[in-house]
Amino acid sequence: MSDQQGKLIAFRADRMGGRLIALLNTMRFARSFDLPFVVHWRDSDGLGDGTELFAENFVRDHFIDKPTYQAMKSNATAIGTVIHSSTKEQFLDNLKGGMHVLLDPPFDVLKMPFEDEAEVHRTFRDVVDTLPLNPDLARHLQALRGKLRDGRRTVAYHIRRGDLTSDLRAMNRAWPNKFVPDELFEAHIRANLDGAATRTILFSDNQNVLDRYTRMFPDLLTFDRIADTGTLTEVQRDALELFAISLSDLIVAPPSSAFSSTAKTIGGGDFRDVESEITPDARHAALDLLASRLKDRPDLFANQGEIGQYLVYACEHLTKTGRRGEFVDLARQHINSGLNIAFIYAMTVREMFFDGQYQAICDLRPAVDRGFVTFQRSYAQIALYHGLALLMLGRKAEAMEQITSAFWHEPVEGEINALAGLLRSQGDYHDGNFWVTDTQIEQLFPNRFIVDHIKTFYTAPVEAGILSFDKMIPTNRVMVWEWPDFTRSDLRSHYRFRGHFRSILRILERRSWSGDIKPHFDSFTGMIALREGDPGLAEALLMGAIEAKPEVALFHKRLAELRHEQNRHGEALEAMDRAIALDPGVTIFRAMRGLFQLRAGHAPGAADLLVGIIDEGQLQFPSVYFLAADAARDAGRTADAVRILEKGLSLAPLNWRRQHALAEMKVKLGDAAGAGAVLDWALQWADDHPPLVMLKSDLLVQAGQVDEARAFLERLMIRYPDKTQYMRRHKKLAKL
Repeated sequence: MSDQQGKLIAFRADRMGGRLIALLNTMRFARSFDLPFVVHWRDSDGLGDGTELFAENFVRDHFIDKPTYQAMKSNATAIGTVIHSSTKEQFLDNLKGGMHVLLDPPFDVLKMPFEDEAEVHRTFRDVVDTLPLNPDLARHLQALRGKLRDGRRTVAYHIRRGDLTSDLRAMNRAWPNKFVPDELFEAHIRANLDGAATRTILFSDNQNVLDRYTRMFPDLLTFDRIADTGTLTEVQRDALELFAISLSDLIVAPPSSAFSSTAKTIGGGDFRDVESEITPDARHAALDLLASRLKDRPDLFANQGEIGQYLVYACEHLTKTGRRGEFVDLARQHINSGLNIAFIYAMTVREMFFDGQYQAICDLRPAVDRGFVTFQRSYAQIALYHGLALLMLGRKAEAMEQITSAFWHEPVEGEINALAGLLRSQGDYHDGNFWVTDTQIEQLFPNRFIVDHIKTFYTAPVEAGILSFDKMIPTNRVMVWEWPDFTRSDLRSHYRFRGHFRSILRILERRSWSGDIKPHFDSFTGMIALREGDPGLAEALLMGAIEAKPEVALFHKRLAELRHEQNRHGEALEAMDRAIALDPGVTIFRAMRGLFQLRAGHAPGAADLLVGIIDEGQLQFPSVYFLAADAARDAGRTADAVRILEKGLSLAPLNWRRQHALAEMKVKLGDAAGAGAVLDWALQWADDHPPLVMLKSDLLVQAGQVDEARAFLERLMIRYPDKTQYMRRHKKLAKL
């Protein structure tokens, strides 16, 4: 095999089930196509380094560390971009020249169109049967097979809890297809428990669940009653539990649990969604019971995370049965009691908006901001509905600030993108306060779902005359491709990895453009080629478009990007100056010039330009505030940097590095109390980031609170035993 032949990479940032199915799919592809493969088994989530699960030589020969994985990923394509290859040769082309393919499927057996399904499953079965397991785990699995393959029918119930209700990041997202309420499992078990004719086993990662169900249903077995796991590690026990589920004739589980889905895929048995066999009347009664328990007996629930997941079902049930106001009251009851769950805030303000509670949304916002919202999608939805409420109340300036924040966080989210299009079409967003792109190009990518989005989300403001829907509404996806430096994060690497720009190039190459509009499409194609990493094609198309139509400002902006990436900074600035001269009303052109100035090391000039743009008050994208703050800081204008960064973070607080930078600058200005307040807020959700923790401990020590600093570090050492920085700092403070 050529040294230039790429490899298959198995990696999924998930727990046991997701990681295992990704590995098995990768090994199946490797065996079917005679390809080398590697595995990145992230040493986190309590899953160790792979040696507890797999044979020592397998780990030695195939597992790679994080730096190796990151280097390989930079030259990798996602399996989703090549899974539809029409021939074997077309698929293998993706591994030429040292390129790799990353496989990260969470479910099922992957198959390409040209493959024989029966052969794929035979090969997958062989991979499963010959998986090189750790010898201790393999012995326990063999013993388990003897117990469960005794001719008696086995039904496995899998109730997922674990990290969904306890892990800080997991519990701040809704998991309606992984987390199914006890009330629905109870209904299913009551209707289907077969007694002695069937061996029924309940599997759960929560001991309280196991205890409660076995009290209700004495005939239920649990994993501990069928397997002796005393000599196994926790990771091995989890794996053996997954294999035990796979040995069942029927698995009853949530529809999207990777753990039980992987067990089904490995074992090949029957699988039923727990809700599929519950009658509508029984489901309605179960959800009514759930809602009443949330209202009257919050003490029944284990923690905030569990209440959050239950509220998802309460919302769906109560809104569908015409009781939206009842859900809002229920959610606000828990929020007022201290519930601090990201998606619950977003869900609540959405339902409040649909219920016409506009002022109440504004009144609730301080309760949201007192805590933390760990996921930007939830934050974007909060900003969106807060902005819409402000629009309905006639507070347009405040509304536009919130809506711009929502768009910046999630610019391609359907309803957010549609709202930006509506605001552009009626002139609220314009060249001075928004991104710009070529309207000729936007027509290639129509907003096909605009009517559905308006009907679903924006009926009230349209009927109130606040939003008008009387002409073509532009899509804003093209703008996101146009301005990756000013999005929440640089989307270029994401889109490139997913093959997004490559797909657009293929679409554009099939078109033939006529006359006057050809330069527009050539320039746009050149920009996409630049995003895809083809500067030669970009050069030819961008220069040709400018030669044909030198008066189009956007063409020069795109050329400036190419020159900047080529480190030809002077020429990049010249091209931006040409764009600004041709269209001086486009504020984002000037912001782009400031970005290029700062990257070229001209901080004072960049600061003058960017601070001026901020003080004009038109561009309210958080990224522009952050850029201006960076320039001001680098130019020695710390007070301006703090002022601007505080404003940017008020619209986009979920960036721990920016919060850390703000705290550092406040310390520099002598405001230790202000720095401490910034850190205290950020540490609610980012105490796994050492720079924040180190600065907080420094401030405590400087304030003479050495004991408090030690106690602070001790709490974190328990939570994050792998953070050696915390241990070293604690050891240092012990000497004071």
